[in-house]
Amino acid sequence: MSGVSVETVAIPVPNVAVQRPSRRGEPWRVSLSRFIFGRGSTLKAAKQELARQIAVATETVNVEPAFARDDDGSLIVAIDRPWGVEEYRLTDAGYKLIGTYDRDRRTPAEWLAATHHYTPVPPRR
Repeated sequence: MSGVSVETVAIPVPNVAVQRPSRRGEPWRVSLSRFIFGRGSTLKAAKQELARQIAVATETVNVEPAFARDDDGSLIVAIDRPWGVEEYRLTDAGYKLIGTYDRDRRTPAEWLAATHHYTPVPPRR
């Protein structure tokens, strides 16, 4: 690709809080919100981790939640979040977070399909 120039630029992000280590050996913490933050042994490493977390957050925006029925009749919902897949149980009494799983290559629908006592509910089209 001749004639193409690439330049790296810094983009300031508003409302980013930087927390210095209070003791030797503790990590730096750079946070955008309660759930989107980066930690690292240096400020640069913490900023890089925050950038990675922001990228993960943008990936999860377009992932559809998945639904399944448990054997007991309750509805199960799995939602992809930047910090992992959250699984909720919904009953007539309300809802409850029942699990958070590390993000891996599985979608929320694949998480629910892998659980033996869940029957996946196909998405409406």
